[in-house]
Amino acid sequence: MKFLKFFFLPIITAFIISCSVRNKENIVTTETLIEEMVDMHRLTMFPSVNYRTIQYSSYDRRSKSPSDSCWFSNEDGFGSEPIPGFESVLKEPDSTGIGEYLICNVNKPGAIVRLWSANINGRIRLFLDNSETPAYDGNAEDFFWKTAEVLTGNDKNYAAILRQFDATYFPVPFSKSCRIEWIGDITKIHFYHVGLRIYNEDVRIRTFRKDDLAEIDESLEKINLAFTDPARLITDNLQVRSFDFAVNPGQRKTVYAEDGPGAIREFSLKFLTSDPESALRKNVLSIWFDDSSVPQIHAPVGDFFGTAPGLNPYSSLPFSINSDGVMICRFVMPYCRSVKIVIENQSGEESRAVAEVKASGYEWIAGRSMHLIARWKIDHGLTAGFFYPKTFNVYDIPYLVASGKGRIVGAAAFLGNPSNATTSWGNWWGEGDEKIFIDDDEFPSFFGTGSEDYFNYSWSSSRIFSYPYCGQPRNDGPGNRGYVSNYRFHINDDIPFSNLAAFYMELGHHGMVKDFTYGRIVYYYALPGSIDDFSRISSDDTRDIEYPVWNPIAYLGSARFQYYQAEELLLKGSSAKTEKCRLSAGGDILIWKPTDRYDRLKFSINCDKDYEKAILGFTFRHMPGGGKVSLLLNGIRIKADGKDEIDLYEPVQTLLVNHFTGKINMQKGTNTVELVSENANGKSIIGLDFIWMKKE
Repeated sequence: MKFLKFFFLPIITAFIISCSVRNKENIVTTETLIEEMVDMHRLTMFPSVNYRTIQYSSYDRRSKSPSDSCWFSNEDGFGSEPIPGFESVLKEPDSTGIGEYLICNVNKPGAIVRLWSANINGRIRLFLDNSETPAYDGNAEDFFWKTAEVLTGNDKNYAAILRQFDATYFPVPFSKSCRIEWIGDITKIHFYHVGLRIYNEDVRIRTFRKDDLAEIDESLEKINLAFTDPARLITDNLQVRSFDFAVNPGQRKTVYAEDGPGAIREFSLKFLTSDPESALRKNVLSIWFDDSSVPQIHAPVGDFFGTAPGLNPYSSLPFSINSDGVMICRFVMPYCRSVKIVIENQSGEESRAVAEVKASGYEWIAGRSMHLIARWKIDHGLTAGFFYPKTFNVYDIPYLVASGKGRIVGAAAFLGNPSNATTSWGNWWGEGDEKIFIDDDEFPSFFGTGSEDYFNYSWSSSRIFSYPYCGQPRNDGPGNRGYVSNYRFHINDDIPFSNLAAFYMELGHHGMVKDFTYGRIVYYYALPGSIDDFSRISSDDTRDIEYPVWNPIAYLGSARFQYYQAEELLLKGSSAKTEKCRLSAGGDILIWKPTDRYDRLKFSINCDKDYEKAILGFTFRHMPGGGKVSLLLNGIRIKADGKDEIDLYEPVQTLLVNHFTGKINMQKGTNTVELVSENANGKSIIGLDFIWMKKE
């Protein structure tokens, strides 16, 4: 491994430098666009090659203006929308239901930089540079998820590098025009995002060619190395300063200061505490560049690093959170004259931490070099409105309003969702769309199709995941309730602005939920002199993180289910015991520690009559140390989620996850449900919160 590290570091360094040189020549190619996918230094400079970044999507076309009653309309790809979610209808549906629709028609030089779809039927036709012959004419889903493979005809698995959950980042440059058409059944699912850079006419672009991949395979391999281990982006020959510090309660302390010009290339921090949730929210990080009147970076420590609340390990290109508590930022932070890092302790206890700064020289270019800006804001005590059965009390949450010149490079959300519903279809918080206005927009340059779609995933996924550009490091569950954190970074799809950036996200829920908490942060670079909606963080903003006791309700996806706390159904004589668990319904969870494979834990469920199509649900705790179990009903093995076993292991997180049987026969009288340990050595931890039943 040491050999690989020292072998690849010089290659990646030279690779990024060569990318910057080529960009200065104002020649845009597939290769230069791919190289930009890991070029963090490029983001610090206002673009010399002028472009706008825009998004075409299947958003609800009834949304016209914030002053209209349809601004929060939500029919955006499920099928049979009141207005087709396309730029225009090219050909009305025929007798089989197949029509033709226009996704985009751009008559300027540009590049496709991001494609996303939750699911889409039909075909896609892609035309570049006014050609009458399509560059692609084929399966729509493959176009969005296997872009490099289908455009080149190469069977190599490029999606393993370029696809991040349901978004794909294969760049497709064009010198004159780009036209994308969809051919399909409008009554079926057809969600899509198409992210584009639109360049000025004087920019030289080499249009994508089918044989491009033969030239750029090496670049893709280097991208893959950086995605796999982002630490490789940090070069040798840096000035490294390691230090520790302590900050008394209610005090602030300057922990690092240097004169410029220079740049922080990597900043890592670890708090030495037994209560990371409190310490990382109640210690506020502020970084001043060049004697600014207010800090350009101002956020609770954990929120700045994208791990809120608490420590939630993940790995992305700009940030990583290690399992040992070390938090790392790789956004380059340049300054002309000075930099100062301050920690303010808003807790009632002394804060102790260790830190490391890796810095280098930096050529500050007036009018082009920019500061990194990241200012956190939070709203407590919100009432989340709903989209079902009608839209009520939905509103736009402001993420950022800034004036000046710069580029948006990322965003993160930190949510407290105290819903009592138990399934994603019921406790989903993110029906709302992103709306990003740039410069003189009268209508947003980005109008999305759902909050999770902006963050690159789909269908309100409750999974824990992280990719180089997107992730969900925390999701308490079951479904999407509890504390949730999402991030997305705009590295090759950065969003430049020349005078204004206004970023909003609709808050739209599946139910009316009080005491909802919505924290967020936008990462962007801006020239000195820019201003935004900055406000200082108060002790009320960083109030204690609470875990209110909750009890499950039958709603939407859980309609007609009955709930039983697991301990209520447990047969006597079991070794299982209840333990306090702040995530669990009622504040308790049943914990079973089998000692041998095939150990059994038995429950009893009484039915008033026979039910031939009943469904059982089990809400288990997934966690480190979680084991595998199978299920028996009245002595007969039954499947859950279509599988013979349920794996409760989660490497770094603790969360509640639902598992359901298919339709089963529950007999009149007593039914015995058994959990069977399936771990080879028998040793594991099984946490069961509650059991549900739908009688049919």
